[in-house]
Amino acid sequence: GGVRSAASCQPLRDLLHKAEIPATYTLMAAGVVPYGDPMNIGMLGMHGTKSSNFGVAHCDLLITLGARFSDRVTGDTSRFAKKAKILQIDIDPAEINKNVLVSGSVIGDVKSVLDILNEKLPDMKHEAWIEEVEALKNQYPLKVDDDRLTGPYVVEELYRVTKGDAIVTTEVGQNQMWAAQYYKYKEPRTFLTSGGLGTM
Repeated sequence: GGVRSAASCQPLRDLLHKAEIPATYTLMAAGVVPYGDPMNIGMLGMHGTKSSNFGVAHCDLLITLGARFSDRVTGDTSRFAKKAKILQIDIDPAEINKNVLVSGSVIGDVKSVLDILNEKLPDMKHEAWIEEVEALKNQYPLKVDDDRLTGPYVVEELYRVTKGDAIVTTEVGQNQMWAAQYYKYKEPRTFLTSGGLGTM
């Protein structure tokens, strides 16, 4: 969500492709990395995809940009990303080590940090890791039962009818999760929902 708030989506997308870094996202960052981008492995956390959760569980470096490690993302923090060194980048120093102990941190505006990273980092390839993450995406896709009327089916149909060119807004509850999981957001600020301090 911090990446979206800092209007730093393109610098993030540039970094992901330049350094070949698979990306997962929180509820508040739907569309920051477009659906269909090969670096997008899905939403993280208890309502996220298996591919993103397994990816975080198996990664050796987790770079977190403008996210607060909520319990909806981490679950049991003692078991979260156990194999990884964690680098947290956030504008708010109070967020560092608040919910998850990190290996390193950068305090700053995420757009400025991303601009510097894009300037300094060389192009990189991580073919084995990309193959592993792709295998997870193929093994654990989100599935919709289209034999009957369900919430996920309705959301997928709304996506098909709108071709993804809509602004989706929800209240808090199961409708929010279906909209987050099954609508394929291409741009930030097209999913308007209450996160964190959600009211019904």
